[in-house]
Amino acid sequence: MNRPLQNRLFRAIFLITIISLVLSLSAVEFFFGDMEDTILDIQLAKEQAYFMDQIKNESPQNLKEIRTWGSAHLTAVFLPDGLTDKTLPIYLHDLPSPYSAEIETGDDTHLIIVKPVLDPVGRLYIAQDITYLEGRESLLQITLLSVFLAASVIGVVMATASSRQLVNPLKHLTREIQATKPDKSMQRLATDYQDIEFINIASAFNRFLDALEAFVDREKSFVKLASHELRTPLAVITGALDIIEKRNQLSGADRLTLGRIRRATSDMHADVEVLLKLARGESEQGQRVKVSLQRSIRDTIADLESTHADHAGRFIVAEDASDQTLHTDPALLRMLIRNLLQNALKHTRGDIRIALINNGMSVSDDGQGLPDPVIKRLQRPLPAPSQTVKENSFGLLIVQLICERLGWHLTIPRSDDSGTDLHIRFSSPKPSNDTANPD
Repeated sequence: MNRPLQNRLFRAIFLITIISLVLSLSAVEFFFGDMEDTILDIQLAKEQAYFMDQIKNESPQNLKEIRTWGSAHLTAVFLPDGLTDKTLPIYLHDLPSPYSAEIETGDDTHLIIVKPVLDPVGRLYIAQDITYLEGRESLLQITLLSVFLAASVIGVVMATASSRQLVNPLKHLTREIQATKPDKSMQRLATDYQDIEFINIASAFNRFLDALEAFVDREKSFVKLASHELRTPLAVITGALDIIEKRNQLSGADRLTLGRIRRATSDMHADVEVLLKLARGESEQGQRVKVSLQRSIRDTIADLESTHADHAGRFIVAEDASDQTLHTDPALLRMLIRNLLQNALKHTRGDIRIALINNGMSVSDDGQGLPDPVIKRLQRPLPAPSQTVKENSFGLLIVQLICERLGWHLTIPRSDDSGTDLHIRFSSPKPSNDTANPD
């Protein structure tokens, strides 16, 4: 699933911020706790040494009973051997010797140390009241949590601003690229970005446009040359036919043959003009006239049957549909029909059925069906000039190109081992109520 780059950048920046914040606050918490423990350990070690000296300097008579020393936050007790600790404060009950730990009793917290004393035999209890330190630690934790929440909010704002700052130039560059339309002279992208990466992208795209325009110019030059080279032999053939007719030495059969050659030459000239227009991408709006679809189909069939005797009788035109009058270029329509029929002839030795359907026409055969690569290619936009096109699919490529130019639609409802159906849907067909151009 595709995701916006800005969201990914936001999550990455925010995650880095949170991880850095957690590590920093954890380090502060650890440092504070370690410092507190170190201070208490040093302080209690000194207190322990002090009270051990007090016990040594105390008279033996005074040490036969429980001896207590105290201050605001410190309590020291010497418990002679043989006496019970039940008379001591509750947080000193039932403790082993030696011992060192924190003990919570109600709201108070004490750090307890129990050490054995050899002379006189007994135990030394030292209890440091660290309730105030625990309160400060709780306050520190609340402060750290508040800092974390505030920093998280700041992190969201900074991540949003940073991701926008990073993505906005890319969005602007994307909009400029999307706004570039194919034309003779395409607008180049601006390269006044602050980041070198965006400058490189814009410069690379501009170089691509330069190469593309140079390629188009070369193609146009080739088309102009091809136009001249194709028209010249056709003009020679037409001139030769005129000379032969002026000699007036032809028999009736020869005149019929000459007429067929002249019609074929005229059709070839029209086809060349159409192909050159399609190759140049020129509009054919000025050549559109009213054309009878049924008449165009029958004329094309007649041409195919006259040039190939084995094609005679293989075309079956449905008679149950009314004619359609199209406002289009007659040469384009004739070329489209001829390529559809020739494609069917290549794929079957049986009959070929032509029908006028609602808003279109269909051509059906009983052949082996179109190859899968051809079907997939016809269902996609026209291939680039550099893509390989098989020779046996040139006809359908021309059909696809003509349909795209006229705004018509080529569909393949069926293509399998039992045959192929090709449908052409017209943009605006009309019932045949007008006199159509017979050409």
